[in-house]
Amino acid sequence: MKTQAKVVIIGGGAVGVSTLYHLAKAGVTDTLLIEKNELTSGSTWHAAGNIPTYANSWAGMRAGNYAWRLYKDLADEVDYPITYRHTGAFWPAHTQERMDFFRHLVGISKGLGYDMAMLSPSEMDAMHPYFSSGESIIGGVYDPYEGDLDPSQLTQALAKGARDLGAQIARFTKVTGINRRPSGEWQVDTDKGDVVCDIVINAGGYYGRQVGELVGQKLPVVTLEHQYLVTQSLPELEANPDNFPLIRDPDIMYYLRRERNGLLLGSYGHEGRPAWQNGMPECFANQLYPDSVDDIAEVLEAALAHVPLLRKAGVSRFVNGPIPYSPDGAPLCGPAFGLPNFFHACCFPVGITHSAAAAKTLTEWIVEGETEWDMSMWDPRRFGEEWATFGYTATRASELYENQYAIPHPHRIWKSARPVQSTPLYDRLKAKGAVFGQVAGWERAFWFETDTVKNDGRLSFHHECWHEAVKAECEGVRDHVGVMDHGGFTRYEVEGPGAYDFLNHVFCGAMPAVGRVKLSYMLTPKGKIWSEATIARLADDKFLLCGPTLADQRDFDWMVQFLPEEGVTLQRGSDFDAALMVMGPKSRETLQPLTENDLSKEAAPWMSVREITIAGVPVIALRVSYVGEPGWELHLRSSDLVTSYDAIMAQGVDKGIVEFGSYALNAMRLEKGYHGWGTDFGSEYTAFDAGLDRFVSRKKDSFVGCAAFLAQAEQPKSYHFTAFVLESDEADALPSDPICRDGKPVGYVSSGGTGFRIGNRIALGYLTEEAQPGDLYEIEVLGVPVKATVSTTPFYDPDNERLRG
Repeated sequence: MKTQAKVVIIGGGAVGVSTLYHLAKAGVTDTLLIEKNELTSGSTWHAAGNIPTYANSWAGMRAGNYAWRLYKDLADEVDYPITYRHTGAFWPAHTQERMDFFRHLVGISKGLGYDMAMLSPSEMDAMHPYFSSGESIIGGVYDPYEGDLDPSQLTQALAKGARDLGAQIARFTKVTGINRRPSGEWQVDTDKGDVVCDIVINAGGYYGRQVGELVGQKLPVVTLEHQYLVTQSLPELEANPDNFPLIRDPDIMYYLRRERNGLLLGSYGHEGRPAWQNGMPECFANQLYPDSVDDIAEVLEAALAHVPLLRKAGVSRFVNGPIPYSPDGAPLCGPAFGLPNFFHACCFPVGITHSAAAAKTLTEWIVEGETEWDMSMWDPRRFGEEWATFGYTATRASELYENQYAIPHPHRIWKSARPVQSTPLYDRLKAKGAVFGQVAGWERAFWFETDTVKNDGRLSFHHECWHEAVKAECEGVRDHVGVMDHGGFTRYEVEGPGAYDFLNHVFCGAMPAVGRVKLSYMLTPKGKIWSEATIARLADDKFLLCGPTLADQRDFDWMVQFLPEEGVTLQRGSDFDAALMVMGPKSRETLQPLTENDLSKEAAPWMSVREITIAGVPVIALRVSYVGEPGWELHLRSSDLVTSYDAIMAQGVDKGIVEFGSYALNAMRLEKGYHGWGTDFGSEYTAFDAGLDRFVSRKKDSFVGCAAFLAQAEQPKSYHFTAFVLESDEADALPSDPICRDGKPVGYVSSGGTGFRIGNRIALGYLTEEAQPGDLYEIEVLGVPVKATVSTTPFYDPDNERLRG
């Protein structure tokens, strides 16, 4: 085994070996993969090996399509046989709501240039010689790209390809320690010697949490049981060697495909069952959990009605193996928080498919320093150890498993393992009818019940019970004054004589003057948008930054890499750890009696900041608004939150004060055309693409991404960020819905919703062509073309007169 390498990968499953192969293809061959047993001996060896491209987003569909396109030619490319059958798949629907969702998926596919299609029951029957739609199935969706392969053969083929290019693999070698040397290099200790390297990748699969603990991180990874069965050979299949599509019935919760001359049936139709809650075994290589026949019996009985051939099939074997889950069901793939040149690549519930996209992403991080696709939804830093504990993860992952095939309605609120983090106002707001959701572990009021509107728990792509309540919240903010408790704000404090120069380099916009506030963006060296922050300058050398909640660790890591050796302190978090948004035309009238500070328009203009007192407690008051009404963000200590809140609510009684939540906040920010991180902008777009180039200072001659930005200014834009008013009373546009002209996709929706103050459904999105206000397009919403007129932004208060009031 080599003792020096550029990259060490820990874990010899599909993800680790695929990464080794991708790195080698990119020219990085000074690599070593360490596996404590045989390759594929973790969750890879027993995986069903299906390669679905079905997904609810552009990112998910691209990941699946990247996989099958890579795998279809891999055997020839590396000269290693792979059993890979390209069968296609169809997904039956038993309800109209499921059909609506399938139409949405077909729309996403259309926007990407893929060929998913809706099917009638008779078309599904004609595709599959052993399938019968019966009376309950009303339609379905067809994925022409799905297939299945042997996961072990795939991994061995990738290993051969990597070895042929110069990569090395050490099997039956156990990692015993990982330490960072003073030089910045990593030392990986094993039972067969130590290796020093520049970069480490944790591809430990369901052992990824244990690998993380070697570097002091407790990753939110839990292992669940997942089972499928394989039947004995059937004479009908022995006589018919032809392929037929995989069936994946989400309403009955099973998938079924051919496995040689038998059938393979898997199920999510049982409660989530976490394994190893009291500690993992030293080795579980090539092992399974005990069979759990009862878990699959009910689903099997329901499947018999549609695949009668199953009645003739005896069971050859059950396969009940470990499958890893995170608290949101997505992988942990990307840089590790606070550990330079250390990456996590573990916890892949769909590991055979997603191993390809993971390897592509990690290779780009290592070779190019940033990724082609925005992979923030897989970034390990989206969780915090203080709330995403093992117990939390086990409970939430179980709920996710039980809803693996549930329709992903946009306003589903997960209920398990809550509350974890809440502000001191939680009980007060709950008593007032707050319906809470969870954002990065924080309880946040999404909307408030009223005397006439109660939460019925029903989910839909169309009308939901909260619409009337949120409309009233928005109108209350518009006409009077509203208060929102915004727990979980991401904050950074930057101080010191070098603070200005540091921030001026990291952010592309000009820094605010003392007492002023600016919204600014961080660009990558390639000129893509990394993130945003509201920057409040409290003194010459003192700044408060507020950023996206889920980007806390991610953005901190980004800024740390540019810190000078002295002259600047960058602190994650703040003593002022709570926030109240007080918004509306009567916000000044509500707050002024509570402070001796002058809150007049002249003394506290729009985009200003002051350190004042409210109800006798210190507050950092930002005269900013995400809702388009005059108001303040009040940042204060949690210990003072109740005092300030009670005083504000008492002052607002005769002013029509309302509580408002996240749904209203989002509706109002859409009406203002404000970009949302993770939806309307991210690292796939330039400032020009996103229409944010006005926030970039042309007077600065040096900032991260400056050269790329100047070059982009001379080039055509790849995308055009555009706003639309929809002529529809049926359903809101969903992210990734296609935007079409004359039936041809020319863009996609990034955010959609209802503007309750303006009385229209609206959407923001990206076009591949330039459009002018008044131009007509169609947005396919749940498969139905809806007329959409290009609008100027903001939709609401276009001249910002109310904001400046």
